Amino acid sequence: MTRISDDTIEEIRSGTDIVDLISEYVQLSKRGKNWFGLCPFHEENSPSFSVSEDKQLFHCFGCGASGNAITFMMDMENRSFIDSILKLGSRIGMELEASTNDAQTTKTSSNQQMLKAYTLAANFYSHLLLNTIEGEKALEYLENRGFTRDQIEQYEIGWSPVQSDALSSLLTRQGFDLKEMETAGLCFQKEDGSGYFDRFRGRIMFPIQDDNGMTIAFSGRRLEDSSSDAKYINSPETPIFEKSKVLFNFHRARLNVRKSGKVILFEGFMDTIAADRGGIGNTVAVMGTALSSHHIVKLKRMAKKVVICCDGDSAGWGAAKRFADSLIDSGMDVLVATLPDRMDPDDFIAQQGVDAFTEKILDQPLSYISFVAAYYRRDKNLSIDHDIKQYVHEVFNELAHRCSPIEKDLLIQQLHSETNASKESLGQEFTKSIARKAKQTRDVDPVEESRSVSLTSATANRTETDRAEQLLLAHLLMDADLFEEKRAELQDLFVRDDVIKIFFKLAAFYEQYDLPNYQRFAEMLEDRQLKKIVMEAILTERSQEHTGQEVEDCIRHLKRNQLKRLIEQKQHESKEAEKKNDLLKAMELATEVIQLVRSLKVL
Repeated sequence: MTRISDDTIEEIRSGTDIVDLISEYVQLSKRGKNWFGLCPFHEENSPSFSVSEDKQLFHCFGCGASGNAITFMMDMENRSFIDSILKLGSRIGMELEASTNDAQTTKTSSNQQMLKAYTLAANFYSHLLLNTIEGEKALEYLENRGFTRDQIEQYEIGWSPVQSDALSSLLTRQGFDLKEMETAGLCFQKEDGSGYFDRFRGRIMFPIQDDNGMTIAFSGRRLEDSSSDAKYINSPETPIFEKSKVLFNFHRARLNVRKSGKVILFEGFMDTIAADRGGIGNTVAVMGTALSSHHIVKLKRMAKKVVICCDGDSAGWGAAKRFADSLIDSGMDVLVATLPDRMDPDDFIAQQGVDAFTEKILDQPLSYISFVAAYYRRDKNLSIDHDIKQYVHEVFNELAHRCSPIEKDLLIQQLHSETNASKESLGQEFTKSIARKAKQTRDVDPVEESRSVSLTSATANRTETDRAEQLLLAHLLMDADLFEEKRAELQDLFVRDDVIKIFFKLAAFYEQYDLPNYQRFAEMLEDRQLKKIVMEAILTERSQEHTGQEVEDCIRHLKRNQLKRLIEQKQHESKEAEKKNDLLKAMELATEVIQLVRSLKVL
């Protein structure tokens, strides 16, 4: 196992600005002293994820996730502690090497083996495309489509040979288990069990990468026109590739999206490549036609505004509608850029150029409301009364509950111009639509309201004793001398079991480390609930000028609380003694209660 010195760990931790680090994954905005954004560890619509620049910590008030730069890297990318240290060290220019044992441990991981196999495959396919006679025809095709050699290398495009077992043989020679490679989606076992053959043969290969730029899948395009073979075949879902969690080009677009505050969403990865080649660097694409909750969370972390740009055919309009509805419901600002009939972004850019695509398509998007109206108007003849009635009904049913007063007036004006229906009748129909929608959602709202009340109550139910324990714990985490001074006095005062556990773990920590280091202490806690309590304590506002008085006030409160609990216990025991006719015991306990009450009054 790799051993990295505490001094090196501290140097990496202190050299990493947590706001800069987390900003690479989460869109943060400053509010007071701290930065806030949508939590990357659970789905939410209102930011509850806080990053303290002063304390170099993060904490989510929704799910309780908390920690520092190192634990963020561990949780965000599912890395080990050592692996996170290595990556953060590299990020600030400190190159550290893992030991042989650690590298061997990593190698045995099935997912790591799959990632290594995909990296090998991507390099193999790229070499065949760029450096062999077999790849010349595919290379010529790409060059005719406007790809330069630099762009081919940038997107790691390759060529899978026609030979049925070219990659399988290479994987075998490199020591990979082909059964595992079948699970990874790179090959198939022959029906007679005599060997394996490649999944991709005779295709232009486009790697699909994860959020960190690691190849996790492929999409293979046929070179020749064929009625029997699919134009594209994609890797199946595997332990390292889930379509619902992957946005194509995310790792390249992330920084550009944050700079522009806007992300452009396509439904095809070739559209993204075409736009990116032309200098539009803030584009991503889904791997299919479904936009999942995982996709939405990623998009919301990057930007507040999304421009949807799907194909111009009926299927593309349908996809754009589904995307727009989901994103609007998630609270994002949504615009929809529409294309001429039957065209897709890749074709448009190829025919008219990226400048025309920007000026005519991306710079002239429809608002969500205008897009929905256009969506329902496509198949209507607005010279026919039935179509007018249906059109108005569909638009209002979709939009009435989503319109602001201004948007309502604009929508009614638009429909009045399109249909010649009076504004008064349109206004009445709008009101009816709102009433219908309210009736449909009546059974849903109480559930959400109950959930909100429950969360509010949970926060409000924190007692004075809870707050005293948290504040006192905050001081103890910051001051090892204070802990040692008050250790004997506090040992029996804490009430909550979790806080008691933290107290004793902190005692052990200070025995090993003389100086306070709440960052290191938090890293050492494996129990998530304990870590949450520690993070909440660290983020608690403490008095800097009257620390001693604040500590004594907390201790006094806990002592009073202890006495109150003891009084209740003695009173209960006294009543039980009376029930058993043990009057002598009852009298003794009553006397103890009186003495405890006197002690409480003078405390």
